[in-house]
Amino acid sequence: MQIVAPAGSKSGLIASITGGADAVYLGLPNFGARAKAENFDENSFAEAVELAHLYGVKVFVTLNTLIKDGEMRRAIDSAKFAYSVGADAAIVQDVRFIKQVKQALPDFALHASTQMGIHNAEGGKVLRDLGIARAVLARETLPQDIREIKQTGIEIEYFVQGALCVCFSGNCYFSSLASSYSGNRGKCMQLCRKPYYFHGNRGYYLSAKDLCLYDKLDYLRELGVDAIKIEGRMRSDEYAHTAVSVYKNMPSNAKDALKSVFNRGDYCEGYLNADAPFNVIYSKIQGNMGISVGKIDATSGNGIYVRGFVPHKNDGFKVVRNGVEVCGAVENNGKILCSGHAKVGDELRRTADGELAEKVKTAKRYIDISVDISILNGEVPTACVSLPNGSDITVKGEFVVEPAKTRGITSDDVVRVFKKTSDYPFNPTVNVNIDDGLFVPIATLNEFRRSVYKAAKQAIIDGYVIKRCDLPYKGFNYNRFDGSGTILMVENQNQLTDEILQKVDYVALNPSDYANFSVPKINKPILLNLPITMRGADRDVILKAINKPEIYGVISNNIYSLGLTDKPILLGIGHNIIGECHYPHVTSFEADNIDDGFVYVFGKAPLMTLCHCPYGKCVNCNGKDELKDENGRVFTLRRFKSAHCYWQLLNCVPNYQNKLNVKNMFFDCTSSDCDEISAALNFSYVGDYTRGNTNKGLK
Repeated sequence: MQIVAPAGSKSGLIASITGGADAVYLGLPNFGARAKAENFDENSFAEAVELAHLYGVKVFVTLNTLIKDGEMRRAIDSAKFAYSVGADAAIVQDVRFIKQVKQALPDFALHASTQMGIHNAEGGKVLRDLGIARAVLARETLPQDIREIKQTGIEIEYFVQGALCVCFSGNCYFSSLASSYSGNRGKCMQLCRKPYYFHGNRGYYLSAKDLCLYDKLDYLRELGVDAIKIEGRMRSDEYAHTAVSVYKNMPSNAKDALKSVFNRGDYCEGYLNADAPFNVIYSKIQGNMGISVGKIDATSGNGIYVRGFVPHKNDGFKVVRNGVEVCGAVENNGKILCSGHAKVGDELRRTADGELAEKVKTAKRYIDISVDISILNGEVPTACVSLPNGSDITVKGEFVVEPAKTRGITSDDVVRVFKKTSDYPFNPTVNVNIDDGLFVPIATLNEFRRSVYKAAKQAIIDGYVIKRCDLPYKGFNYNRFDGSGTILMVENQNQLTDEILQKVDYVALNPSDYANFSVPKINKPILLNLPITMRGADRDVILKAINKPEIYGVISNNIYSLGLTDKPILLGIGHNIIGECHYPHVTSFEADNIDDGFVYVFGKAPLMTLCHCPYGKCVNCNGKDELKDENGRVFTLRRFKSAHCYWQLLNCVPNYQNKLNVKNMFFDCTSSDCDEISAALNFSYVGDYTRGNTNKGLK
């Protein structure tokens, strides 16, 4: 399996390459999902591509954010630039951008970002119609779905190491609606890593453990995964280098090596295990826990000691008591000094290894070449270099070899000179054919060596073959919803009255249980709001729900649903459409401009869709709960079921666009009672609300 590694900076790029990466993913200044990373300007990006290709490493450029209409031309220009300097593929999310890239650069290989939320075979089939060659699957994808996705012909890339988003991939709006800094724009404020109160207890109840699938590599290979991906463009160089080298070389101390560079929550195996819904969150510590080095045996002032443990220079530590972080500590002149009140018996965990950081700075990756040198009397010397791709080049010297007047050079002398590769990353096997009694000054031979290796380096770069993509763009093919007016979404019949129905043109059902819900007997067309997720056995439940004869059409929130039915389909908020779109759609509540779609006028927006259980075990719950932040704001937890249980985290206040004069309106009243629904429809709602990004602007 190909190892795809992070490169958030030039030093991070080198760290991943020297670790043994087969491919790297990196961003230009804009339109990448890690806006806070150092990233690359055009010059350094071109240099990065050349450096990676020298080692045979592929380069995937991240253009995987949502793109505003006014930015689209610049985004296309970025794609054209990356293509022109040899990027192997672009990682993308925005379906509007995908169409324009395929028109401008039809053979540029595109990879669906994990932000597209591809997690089943239906989604894989749609990608083929979009001309996309590979899917970076949602981390929530189940094993049986991975196997089925492989059968669609799409290449599969799967995250195996690093941060695990708690929300279903690509559909977290918490940061955006709280601050206008959107995760879908690479600017997530990581509100999931803050403390919340749940049932009166304070903890990090939205902070997911780090993912580590080192023990699952054979299983992933058997499922059909083509490439494994390491998250971490915002992490240290030693993290990138170590994670790549561990997955490349599979050492016996793999888990300890990985924990030594970054470890949140002592790891989990994501959704590959049946117990995954109960094993994702670590509520006690939200940051790096590192690796345990032992219990504190003694303290003296702010100094702490662990018997038998000697710190490395520039080490960093955390002191943990009963699973909770107490304070930090650092190495100072061979001692460990803490910043708080550590006690005997507390656990000391190393979170930064100074010795490892120094080793990574000097790590090298060598390219094997064979050099056959011919030095014959009266002739110009030649060097034939056999390159890794199987081709050869011949380089001639700029001097004629003459007989020696005293001692001549030997083959050992030539080998010694050519073993010195200087700044060139070669591991040469040197063979020499030399006549006896010849003289070549060592300085001249060194100059010849440099010219040979310079030519070899350029030949390797020039000989790198970029695999372009011939998949055509066909676009979305489905029965488009052609209605207009007002759509009201509710959970059940109890939220509908005759007065309410008179004010709407369509009713959308958003059931809490897709296997067991009743369709209201009303004189209005009924749409079924489909969940963002359809994993494993969910498919049968959702298909039965769609096929109920009373259902006129569906609201799609992930591209998987576009091939599920012949009934009319309206693209919902889950498609993240923030600008002009020719497909009938509900404009995302992330948008800062109102376009020609249905406007999300009112509703407690689903900030997150969670595939795990917030209780950590099945407690036969009633499907309603809440989280409270440290400012006292209350966020409703709403469960919905198909075959699996899922939860939505709803915003603490509704989105309310009460100052718009638009034709097509969407009211999400899933969690509202009849009085609130009537007030919303009459634009007489009184209470706290947000206008989303329409005032602040989407960052």
